[in-house]
Amino acid sequence: MPVPIPGPGEVLIRMRGAGLCRSDLDIIGSRPGSAPYAAALSAGFTLGHENAGQAEYCGEGVTDLKPGDNVAVHNMHHCGNCEFCHEGHEQSCATFSRGPIGMTRGVGIDGGLAEYMVVPRRELVPLGDLDPVLIAPLTDAGVTSYRAVKSVLDRLKPGSTALVIGVGGLGAYAIQFLKLLTCATVFAVDRTESRLADARRYGADHGFVGGDRTAEAIFDLSGGRGADAVIDLVGTDATLALAAAVSRAHGRIVLVGLEGGSLAVGWGRLATTCQFAISLGSTLADLRETCRLAAEGRLIIDYESFAFGDVETALSRLRDGSLNGRAVVTFD
Repeated sequence: MPVPIPGPGEVLIRMRGAGLCRSDLDIIGSRPGSAPYAAALSAGFTLGHENAGQAEYCGEGVTDLKPGDNVAVHNMHHCGNCEFCHEGHEQSCATFSRGPIGMTRGVGIDGGLAEYMVVPRRELVPLGDLDPVLIAPLTDAGVTSYRAVKSVLDRLKPGSTALVIGVGGLGAYAIQFLKLLTCATVFAVDRTESRLADARRYGADHGFVGGDRTAEAIFDLSGGRGADAVIDLVGTDATLALAAAVSRAHGRIVLVGLEGGSLAVGWGRLATTCQFAISLGSTLADLRETCRLAAEGRLIIDYESFAFGDVETALSRLRDGSLNGRAVVTFD
């Protein structure tokens, strides 16, 4: 690939860290025309949607960055001109929306699994002295979880409960943000005991291996209350059924996971007045706030680094579930 040339208002980024995500595996494994990715995007782009690096060259009009400055790249590409962008909902940008998928670097547009990448200045967050390799996982896994947690904050008053389903790359951050931003009791559900141990390290008050009696256990430990907020980071039929089973009146279920499950919503199918929402991506403000928490040392960021030449090894480790935290590809 040739080194891209930045135009006015753009910055050439020398990549330092590119996080890998399960959605990368979904894109790689997509059959032609299959949902959600191959049905919405054309093949032939460079992967990598968790990106951080250093400014290498600033295009005309970029005056507040200089070569060598560390930057995080917002994972949602946006035009800045549509109704959603004007209202601060960059993740729903009408220009780059492709059905349920938002086109961005690494998803329909050339991403960060290359030594260089061009990014509009408006989609960069300066990092100061923060290590771009450390910050790379926050640019998707971190901010996507942060956006989902922010959407339930009004439900989580003193004495409330929150449930995180899936303690993987996103769940690790969702638990931390719930403990940092609310006083809720946090439950975590996953398929493996080792991840539940991680959940407790991130701050979860209770953890369960998912099964037939999980809902009953949550009601028992919450004094019959159930969950005021549920964040489902998996998205199978089973996890959505659990979310509905423990939902509480005036609660909120937020679906983030892309595993293709569905939930029948109607009277008697979940708690009356409970809301159901799908959360996509994040806003630029979310990335700034998440990076600030990292700069203050308030986040546990677990990752394993892999040299650029070892991308296939990293993807294999991601595929078989043997990673400790996120995989971050690094560049010399």
